[in-house]
Amino acid sequence: MTELPARAFGVSKDAMPVFCKVFVHDLKAMAAFYEEVFGLVPIFEHSDDMMGRMISEIGYGAGYPGGTELTLIQYHDSKAPIAGESVIGFTTTDLNACVARAKAAGGRVHEPIKRLDQFGISVTFIMDPEGHVNEVVQLDTPMAALS
Repeated sequence: MTELPARAFGVSKDAMPVFCKVFVHDLKAMAAFYEEVFGLVPIFEHSDDMMGRMISEIGYGAGYPGGTELTLIQYHDSKAPIAGESVIGFTTTDLNACVARAKAAGGRVHEPIKRLDQFGISVTFIMDPEGHVNEVVQLDTPMAALS
């Protein structure tokens, strides 16, 4: 087994993930879902050429300084990739309320909330109306308390 070098949590050599883009088919419908269920607030809408294909996208800012941003993106000339190609991770302080919002907004829960004592979390997988996977975690100890 190779021993990994000791580093500060979340620090890489010269690059760090700061945003995620998820391809969707119906950009406006998926924007409404993520705004309603997760409380995301759009910070920009943009249409452009990306690698020879026209796209439209809606970007959502991080909920805290230095946090990861999420962008929903749609190709104009085709449907989105098959759902399940990625997993978007969210944390919440009330997993049951998040599940209820998802169901009310047209999402579905893949399996009941599961308790993982070894990680100090409760977790479930919420599928948006197009079938994209969202792993939603409620931490026993909020992240702010860990720093």
